[in-house]
Amino acid sequence: MNSIKGKIVNYNESFNGEIIFSTKIKRIHKSEKVDDNLIILPGYVDLHCHGGNGFDTMQGFESIKQMSKFHLVNGTTTLLPTTWTSKFDHIKKALTNINELIEDKKNNIEGIHLEGPFINPNKLGAQPALTQLPSFEFIENLLNLASIKVITLAPELEGMEKFIDFLINKKIQVQFGHTLADFQTSNHYLKEYSIGFTHLYNAMSGHTSRESGVLSSALLNGEFAEIICDNNHVSEQAIRIAYKCIPGLYAVSDAISATGLADGEYNFAGINIEKKNNLACLKNTNTLAGSVITMHETFKNLINMKFSFEEAVKMTSYNASKYLKLKNIGFLKEGNISNFILIDKNLNLLKVFLNGQVIGE
Repeated sequence: MNSIKGKIVNYNESFNGEIIFSTKIKRIHKSEKVDDNLIILPGYVDLHCHGGNGFDTMQGFESIKQMSKFHLVNGTTTLLPTTWTSKFDHIKKALTNINELIEDKKNNIEGIHLEGPFINPNKLGAQPALTQLPSFEFIENLLNLASIKVITLAPELEGMEKFIDFLINKKIQVQFGHTLADFQTSNHYLKEYSIGFTHLYNAMSGHTSRESGVLSSALLNGEFAEIICDNNHVSEQAIRIAYKCIPGLYAVSDAISATGLADGEYNFAGINIEKKNNLACLKNTNTLAGSVITMHETFKNLINMKFSFEEAVKMTSYNASKYLKLKNIGFLKEGNISNFILIDKNLNLLKVFLNGQVIGE
């Protein structure tokens, strides 16, 4: 049995205390005698991550294993490696044997997020032009290889009514993204299902004083949505508005393989990109190509935006775990899995615990 003392922070409270744990948290109690420089947070939960440290989900088993390690060392104890729009054979090859990693408790991989290929070809962002219409067979075949937890799609595509119902029945969380749907189309599905939204504000129909789109639907009626907090994709003010409007707003990294690497030219989704000053864009354009931050950097950004520690925890662990209906992570309480991180008052990451084991020791 192990123990750790410090300031314990959950989404709804903070207190000085001690956690006694093995693979699960056995007991938590308040304690005045703690090192006031140590802060204990739930491990980060990242539901949208393409890669890191030179590795990409679409490169397959070994690459997914390495990118997950990189993000684990940086505090992400629950991860959904994320694909990008491509042909079936490419995605199939990338996800072959991935359930081995998901089932291995030494890994932080919870499942897969499919970003595309059922998205609007006129709202690609940095996605390849390999979109297609909904296919039941496509999903059925992939489910034999990997546990798909989330899918990003455009609801305006032909055949989506039955397809979305099919996905929900397969217990796959549906998110709207890379979409030009109007408000009525988006809202129609929100009335029927618990729909999420992919990188809120980005690559979706927005709203003006006279026109309303998917963003309007999310802000008015959305329960959950992901958002990138890298100081590039969304302004601080827009993040504040979303946080006020959407009770289950959670941050994602949307990190690409160039995350953790030096500035320079790299490849993402078969396209040349340039990483410079914590920004990744398609080469010679201003089109953002995912982000190059970790979830710990996201947490620090939120604190610098004057979100409280509790609010930042809510956005980097609790809400995402709630969205995936994972009741044993994202919150430090007795009986939950011992996934937590230790930081100091300067927000330096000191230790990462996965299933009660210190990473790197």
